Amino acid sequence: MQNVEEQKIKLEQKKNRLIQEENRLKIKERKVRTRHLIEIGGLIVKAELGFLPTNTLYGGLLSLKHDLNQNSSVKDKWTKLGKAAFDQEQKEKIAVILSLVEKPTLEVRSNIRTHGLKWNKLREEWYGYVTDLDSLKKILQNIKHNLEIIEEVPNN
Repeated sequence: MQNVEEQKIKLEQKKNRLIQEENRLKIKERKVRTRHLIEIGGLIVKAELGFLPTNTLYGGLLSLKHDLNQNSSVKDKWTKLGKAAFDQEQKEKIAVILSLVEKPTLEVRSNIRTHGLKWNKLREEWYGYVTDLDSLKKILQNIKHNLEIIEEVPNN
């Protein structure tokens, strides 16, 4: 009888572990889906269509879907256009590291983030790629800082 009770306890524990794992997987799936939706929204903004009302955007996307269904080669055209735009954008970005002598105001930190830089807590510096270096320099003009531009090494 003891053996049957031990088996029941072990099975119950295994069941609980499986439930926990299932919950972890559901959370992970939700995070992946949320990230994907955020990226799609970012593409709308990147294409400078974020000002359009939702009905207009949805209609435009339905029109794109219709065009794709009517002509499958249009997907290749869209892929080439998108790749060219991403490549051009990447060429315009400048890798920088920004060190500040004093902690900047919330407004300055927000502006630094807007320019695409991220905070490295360990090194206590900002880093990232900037497309408008002059604008960033203007924000930093009254702040003691060191702005290092990282030259990319060409692949040979």
